[in-house]
Amino acid sequence: MKLKRRGILVITTLSLLMLMTFSNATLAETGGSTVGSKIPPDMPQDALQFNRTDITPSGNMESIQAMEMNVFFYRNFTLMMNCTQNCELNMTLDPQVRNRLLSLSIEPNQTMTMNMNISTSPPQGETVMERTLNFYMGLEPNATLQLQSQIRLHINQTELSAELNREVNASRLIWHYWDQTQNQWIPVESYMNQDGYLVCNTDHFSTWTVAEVENPEQIPENIHIYTVVALTVIVGLAAVAWNRRKR
Repeated sequence: MKLKRRGILVITTLSLLMLMTFSNATLAETGGSTVGSKIPPDMPQDALQFNRTDITPSGNMESIQAMEMNVFFYRNFTLMMNCTQNCELNMTLDPQVRNRLLSLSIEPNQTMTMNMNISTSPPQGETVMERTLNFYMGLEPNATLQLQSQIRLHINQTELSAELNREVNASRLIWHYWDQTQNQWIPVESYMNQDGYLVCNTDHFSTWTVAEVENPEQIPENIHIYTVVALTVIVGLAAVAWNRRKR
């Protein structure tokens, strides 16, 4: 009886050891530990995962395979990205950037190389925006190309409020991009999806950030603020001219 129990114990122990070994091997192949980075809630099971949790990337080249979901786990940052064309990504991350989860879906009309620079402050020559999340993302393709893209930043209101030492209202968060012609930040229609991402769609890349605005519902779809102001002025002047003619 004792021998039988010992045999069962030995078999159980060996099984547990084999299971642990298999689990460790699987983690090593699919990206390993993600300590310090976030796991995307909508990450596909067949996503290509890469463990970079031991580094803060600085000029790191990453190869994005066309039509594949790629997930890169860096120290305090996670990037989930897919592209309909092959893409060479030159990734640089400011060490001061806190734990962020970014998702990019890109449909370019050709293969591309792109620089991605993520920092807590905007590039030189671009103004600091009020009530941002201390997150600025520069996207620079190597050539002029046509594209459609969806940009998503995962929002944890509790974590952000504690990090920024102020109450963050997720319903007021809006994506903005820097317009080099107008020298100002332009708000883009944004929405929160069911997975907790702040989402916007765009057909161009530049510097992007997320900030709280007073009345996000007043931002028209696909219309820039300066366009709205210009149209308002034109309509006002037309009304004045019309009244004068009637008199």
